[in-house]
Amino acid sequence: MRLIIVERIVKAVLLILLAISLIVLGRMGILNGWAEEAHNDLLLQADATILAQLLDRFLGYLGHFAHITILGGVLILYACLEGAEGVGLALHKRWAEYLTVVGTGLLIPYEILEVIRHVTLLKVGALVLNAAVVAYLAYKKRLFVDV
Repeated sequence: MRLIIVERIVKAVLLILLAISLIVLGRMGILNGWAEEAHNDLLLQADATILAQLLDRFLGYLGHFAHITILGGVLILYACLEGAEGVGLALHKRWAEYLTVVGTGLLIPYEILEVIRHVTLLKVGALVLNAAVVAYLAYKKRLFVDV
């Protein structure tokens, strides 16, 4: 359990540092080339869903700096979730166990898809770690069993 707590808190701190770095470098204009390249790589096809097309148009209107700011904001929100999980687990809160299982479990299908698309040691490691966390908390803590 301590390993999960440390992993969540360290990840939260690193994500916040990354988000702040992105926002600061974006304001300085250092990431403009990267932002344009990323936007072009992420352009959605004409046959994409209407929601995906609307998202692409919305991001196109915002400009490159806004993309970086939005990415930084999303990273901060994700860091807050990870931090809440870590602190809640450290305080032995039952809600944190559920939050960790659900939050981590929702990412597993995406991680499986990523491993199928292109296998890397990092992707496989993340998948195994997250599956182990979900299995441990769900089974050992008896989260989804009627008592």
